[in-house]
Amino acid sequence: MALVTGLLNTHQCVSLASPYAPDATTTLTHKVRTLQMAGQKVSTLFLDIKEGFDNLNPNVLCGMLKAKGLNPYLVSWTRSFLTGRSCRLLYQGSPRMFAPVAVSTPHGSPVSPFLYVILVSRLDCVIPQGLTLSYFEDFGLAAVSPSKRPNIQIVEKQYATLKAKGARLGV
Repeated sequence: MALVTGLLNTHQCVSLASPYAPDATTTLTHKVRTLQMAGQKVSTLFLDIKEGFDNLNPNVLCGMLKAKGLNPYLVSWTRSFLTGRSCRLLYQGSPRMFAPVAVSTPHGSPVSPFLYVILVSRLDCVIPQGLTLSYFEDFGLAAVSPSKRPNIQIVEKQYATLKAKGARLGV
């Protein structure tokens, strides 16, 4: 359903409920070898969103879900899940008070990675004659041409695009 409603992009190689979902490394390796055998040069930039999982912006995510026409109840549930949480530690002699949780995405919940993947799906970019893959907060941008210099320019341009999109998403 997430693919049908456009919540995920086709470059995301994780959390897809299909036995045909490719592994990012295998896909990249196969594509690079195929292009190299055809005499092309392939340049790849690997990126990692630092602490992105801990800094998921509930307002941005819920806005995306609402814009995609998701059921308002699910949007409301998602906002509630990501905001206003607290915890308390219980051990001998500890205070019995709750403290607010500073991160937005609860670790250990099976829903959290899925919500994060939906958010970063907005970082989708298309490289003509190239390849874009993402695996949670990791991205691979591969540019292809007869020489390395154009590849570097293409990858630099896509990096700038991803960085600007990431800033708008708060990651």
